[in-house]
Amino acid sequence: MTSHLKEMKIMLNEIYEVDKAKLNVMVWGQAGSGKSFFLEHTAGKYLQGNTDPYYRMVAIAPKGEGYESLLGKKEKPVNNMDDFAKSVQKQRVTVFYPSMAGLDEQVDQAINTLFDLREQNPDLKVALIIDDAQVFLSSRKAASDAHKRLALTGRSRGLRAIYVSHNIVFARELEGQITHLVGFSNPNPIYYKQAIERFDFDPAPFQDDINSKKYSFVYYDVTKEPILMSPIGEE
Repeated sequence: MTSHLKEMKIMLNEIYEVDKAKLNVMVWGQAGSGKSFFLEHTAGKYLQGNTDPYYRMVAIAPKGEGYESLLGKKEKPVNNMDDFAKSVQKQRVTVFYPSMAGLDEQVDQAINTLFDLREQNPDLKVALIIDDAQVFLSSRKAASDAHKRLALTGRSRGLRAIYVSHNIVFARELEGQITHLVGFSNPNPIYYKQAIERFDFDPAPFQDDINSKKYSFVYYDVTKEPILMSPIGEE
């Protein structure tokens, strides 16, 4: 198994860096598989090494929990659009806890607000973590206009999405718009064929290793070979 430490720096840049070359990221895993710890730990490490004053990291967490470790001591998650816009303008990290009432509309509004802020400040770069992405994106329903806008035009606008889901999300609008996959539990076998067709990624060879070692994961740059990784923090 490849050491996490050996690949950490490259992986951090490939997941969280915002430029006009990299497309979006998909992180998946069932509850308790390690993806939440991975995201907070690696995002924190990346922020420590990024000194760009125009870089922003935004986490949208529909469950109303998580990502607080990325905030400063006096900073708190926000739960309305006015505070959301102000936070993105002033703080390096914004954590947004939308309410369940009108959830889809609030998330759409947050995405569109980021586009608006980018129009006002062309130097702005945003890595947008969307937790529980399966709520908004699936093969069973069409994505909203805001999600289509993010997936298809975000790269040219300095916005990069990191979709976090219980399983690989196969929304049509995402196909061809993902460059990196991070998997903490293999998708349901019914999705294996679709993973191969859409991402040229076969989850099956990693099944036993991921199941046998808790919090291990597979990391895949679509232009390279998948890498089986040790749990974060393991020597």
